Amino acid sequence: MTIRHHIADDTLMAYVGGTLAPSLSVAVATHLAICPRCRDSVAMMEEVASLYLEETEPLSHSEKDKDAALLDQIMATPRTETAEQGAVSSLAGPAIGSVPRPLADYMPVPLDQVPWKRLVPGISHYPLPQPGGKRKGSALRLLKIAPGTRIPEHSHSGQELTLILEGSYIDEIGRFQKGDIADLDNEIHHQPVADTDQDCICLIATDGPLKFSGIFSRLLQPIIGI
Repeated sequence: MTIRHHIADDTLMAYVGGTLAPSLSVAVATHLAICPRCRDSVAMMEEVASLYLEETEPLSHSEKDKDAALLDQIMATPRTETAEQGAVSSLAGPAIGSVPRPLADYMPVPLDQVPWKRLVPGISHYPLPQPGGKRKGSALRLLKIAPGTRIPEHSHSGQELTLILEGSYIDEIGRFQKGDIADLDNEIHHQPVADTDQDCICLIATDGPLKFSGIFSRLLQPIIGI
């Protein structure tokens, strides 16, 4: 598996520091389980944080600036678990079937047995439980896109992480295949389309609802719940 699209550095820093939204953290942990490059980046960030703290004299809480407070949190919090996020599995755990361990722990059945719920023709989803409980605007779900099907054009009201588990899609940014992750913010407008004869199955994590461009899609949004 060749991974061409990776997690942005600022997202990795938020993950390492324990400030990333719980739903997004699951997607990050799942990608890290299969991506040596991003794991190396996390290890480097943790090492830099450790060296920084070793060279910094202890300060009172009132004297710490934002950077020092963040680094303090980095060292006090395990990489894959924070009080806010709940337990996210160790990256060293084995995969279950084709699903990396961090995601498998949130799935009641194997990927090939998921009871998909149709949203619109050619697009189905399966909502997953969120670590730390459900939060307004936050979601964690699997999405299945049938070959040749286009997702309605949309942007985002917050951050979205899309990890490809099977198949591929292409959009305005590029082509995303198994193992690739799209790290998107509210400045991105795109319309993914499954571009092979195989279903494209993705893990999607958001910390805010999507913003659809078309009137019909906006009318459907309250019904389909994305």
